[in-house]
Amino acid sequence: MAWAKHLGMGNGAMGVVEVCWQRTQLVRVVGDLARLPRDTRPFIAVAGASNVGKSSLLGALFARPKLVRTSKTPGCTRALLFFEVDARFWLVDLPGYGFARVSHAEQARWRALVEGALRRLAPRLVLVLMDIRHAPKPTDLQLIEWLGAQGLRWLPVLTKADKLARGRQHVRAQEVARALGIKPLLTSSRTGQGIAELRAEMLREIFAQ
Repeated sequence: MAWAKHLGMGNGAMGVVEVCWQRTQLVRVVGDLARLPRDTRPFIAVAGASNVGKSSLLGALFARPKLVRTSKTPGCTRALLFFEVDARFWLVDLPGYGFARVSHAEQARWRALVEGALRRLAPRLVLVLMDIRHAPKPTDLQLIEWLGAQGLRWLPVLTKADKLARGRQHVRAQEVARALGIKPLLTSSRTGQGIAELRAEMLREIFAQ
């Protein structure tokens, strides 16, 4: 099973927190802000364009590829998906944005749902997923600007790293870092590259509070 350990301070003493990622369950699908869970456990949110490979990355993160439904049609996720990770914290999969075939009215509804949820849930961290093969899109930059205005912490995560040679990965990471002012994390759902580092970053944000 996929386990992760995090060393953190609790009541002045060093402790070890263990999380089993495979003990993740899809608990709730929410299409209305009135149905957001009321829970004191921390939240982490995952955002990204509709074709960025979000479902595949979450499957790798949980070490349960079949748990998160993937589709060949971008934009199929139209609600907030709430995953309970080892009964310790929540991971919220936000609807993918930027899918051209979706009407402007539907895009506006998604945006209101996402922004309302982020304001109410106040996640410890928002993972902003971007395809490593492309520069940050205007929609990515708009989301990042909005998160900054809300005072929400965010981390750029580059997906599909296996599509590029290692040298080119490094170049793209530097380009994104210059564009965003923060070093991105490189990942691949196919090879597992960066998955352990992503888990560790998430646990630091949750348990080092």
